Amino acid sequence: MNESVNNRVLVKNLTLFFGIFLLFTDVFFLTIGIVYDMPLIRYLIYVKLVVNSTNIFLILKKHYLISTVIIYSVIMAMMVVGVIAMGTAPAFQIFAIGMLPCISHNGYLHKRILKKELPFLPTIIIHVLLYAGVYIYARFNEPLYDVPQSAVDILLIFNSAATFSIVILYAFFFHNIAISSEEKLEQMALIDNLTGIYNRHYLLAFIDHMEVEDPEERWIAILDIDDFKKVNDTYGHNCGDYILHEVAGLVKQICKNCIVCRWGGEEFIILSRKNECDMNILETLRVRISENRFTFEDDDIQITVTIGAVQYHKDLNNDSWISRADEKLYYGKSHGKNCVIM
Repeated sequence: MNESVNNRVLVKNLTLFFGIFLLFTDVFFLTIGIVYDMPLIRYLIYVKLVVNSTNIFLILKKHYLISTVIIYSVIMAMMVVGVIAMGTAPAFQIFAIGMLPCISHNGYLHKRILKKELPFLPTIIIHVLLYAGVYIYARFNEPLYDVPQSAVDILLIFNSAATFSIVILYAFFFHNIAISSEEKLEQMALIDNLTGIYNRHYLLAFIDHMEVEDPEERWIAILDIDDFKKVNDTYGHNCGDYILHEVAGLVKQICKNCIVCRWGGEEFIILSRKNECDMNILETLRVRISENRFTFEDDDIQITVTIGAVQYHKDLNNDSWISRADEKLYYGKSHGKNCVIM
């Protein structure tokens, strides 16, 4: 939900930015048209001022897709008229290139938020054809106006700076999207959605690449919530999810120097990776859970856990190491539960 709101705000701000940017460029190009006596530029800017002012109103009314069409159209119109009036030297044509990342990113945002977008490929093709078209025109036709080199230099600097700024801005957005998407995918792959702790996939990968100075100091424990099925049957699965989330929080809090993951169902695995992860914390954890008050919809629920733990031995591979801990857990389950078996 927050991402959707942020994207909607971004669509609004980007569209509004371009609308205001176009008004600024109108003032700049109108000044150029007046100072260097270029009627075609002036007439175009008069029209653009009306269109761009109307466009600000559309943006404020949240007509973002219509506004985007207007923005692309007036920029391309300025590009074409600029080349016809002064040739390719002032670099109006590079606005067609600068718009390409805008088309891509805005199309992405519109699709995500508005559920509709401008046809991506046709829009790109139009810009490319206009870019090629103005070069072809300039190859066989002289500019309408013979402006001094100072005007060309000013326009070249302005057009280049504007285009580079736009490209850099959207490259920054794409960069952030790529990083954010990777982080979300990584979280989905490695974090259990319900409890917020690591999942089985992460633990297995971590064990395979775990490096410690003294492997014999490592230990692994499997924690299982006693009679968890009764919780679901008595209070419902929403309560069961609540219990899983709360137990995960307690395990993570008490075993803060260990790797904690949800192994599956109501089972959790605790992996010691440092010498300070004393196995006595497992008994502390068991007691804390048994004494904790779990309240769900006015019901007080008492929960106990059984924990099976085993230290690492060089003759054990990872699968057999986990299996040994599971055997300890099974022994505890069959001998009264609510205990730690080492």
